[in-house]
Amino acid sequence: MNILVLGGGGREHAICWAVRKSRKCRSLFCIPGNAGISEIAVCKKLDLNEKNELIKFCKKQEIDLVIIGPEQFLEDGLSDYIRSKGIPVFGPSKKASKLESSKSFAKRFLIKNKINTAKYKEFKSFNSAVHYVSVTKYPIVIKADGLAAGKGVIICRNKREAINGLDEIMKKKKFGSAGKKVIIEEYLSGFEVSYFAFFDKNGFAKLGYALDHKRAFNNDEGPNTGGMGCFSPTRKMTKKIQNQIEKKILIPTSLGLKKDKLVYRGILFFGLMITSQGPFVIEYNVRFGDPECQTLLRNLQTDILKIIDYNLKDRLSDLTIRNKKQSVVCVVVASKGYPGNYKKNKVISNLSKAQSIKGVEIFHAGTALKKEKVISSGGRVLAVTAQGNSIAHARKIAYKAVEAIGWKEGFFRNDIGQKNA
Repeated sequence: MNILVLGGGGREHAICWAVRKSRKCRSLFCIPGNAGISEIAVCKKLDLNEKNELIKFCKKQEIDLVIIGPEQFLEDGLSDYIRSKGIPVFGPSKKASKLESSKSFAKRFLIKNKINTAKYKEFKSFNSAVHYVSVTKYPIVIKADGLAAGKGVIICRNKREAINGLDEIMKKKKFGSAGKKVIIEEYLSGFEVSYFAFFDKNGFAKLGYALDHKRAFNNDEGPNTGGMGCFSPTRKMTKKIQNQIEKKILIPTSLGLKKDKLVYRGILFFGLMITSQGPFVIEYNVRFGDPECQTLLRNLQTDILKIIDYNLKDRLSDLTIRNKKQSVVCVVVASKGYPGNYKKNKVISNLSKAQSIKGVEIFHAGTALKKEKVISSGGRVLAVTAQGNSIAHARKIAYKAVEAIGWKEGFFRNDIGQKNA
């Protein structure tokens, strides 16, 4: 098969890495890709707003399958367009993608299908939202309704924080048009889990879960980011909890997709809070997480192209996905200043040295090539993953690799995986 992956981050590098290992893969292309992806795929710069150019490329290269990485392409209906041209595509329809691109749409779906989620109100008016936060109980969670690159969530402990949050989202438009509407939710206590399953029109196949670290700094301090690290498994995720997730969340989600005629062929990422009353859905995401993807694909034993083939043929119910029984820790190395302002074009050395450490796989996110040197081109720059026979073992290997890189223009958290304790 000739495969095209769309995207250029750490998630897409991990997808390309998994696809390249498949015997089914003949040629691999990525648009736009990055420095790391260019080592295993042919990277092409193409304006994906020019959809005709994309289709021309697919026909010229005889592409058999397009895998869409980022959520923005799905919200824009790119999967529908590619599919309409007769090219198989992995990624849900524009309509189904509203599960992520509109928090209010997702909330209505959850409530209609009797799936546990936090109580909420939605607001288009800043003044109405301010009135509500003046009389409600705290803490609360304020969310931009639209896509905000995983950063559109503010936990507020009091009225002052809530009004500031509303001002940032609705008045100052910190997240652009994503903040035209906000969702205000009750705060749920427990521990968060990112859970993943492939869905088609008949059923689903479970991939697994990971725990991520959203805050920029150690001890979950600092601003929200796209994710500073990740690990799997944790002993907190008992069989009882995993059975509850399947029964109370996965099955009703599958039935709800069918009932609403939402064409879903792709991965579904459940942001869950595991509370004393069981699992609650915080949010849906209609694509792989980042850095969860890098973490989970390290352990995937089943051929990813076999999974996608079953997915596109609506046969996931016939498939059991197999994973290695290893622990994986992923440490993100970001540019200093992220998630605020940061510098680009900084040279990154010692990658081969770090990659040679047993158990390590480095996935590039914000990188590019300049005069045959790897340079930084984004906020999150590298996802350093390590496999081990325990979380402690995997942590030790991952941080050894990070130290071997020794990139002075970047920073990382040194407590990834410790909340496993």
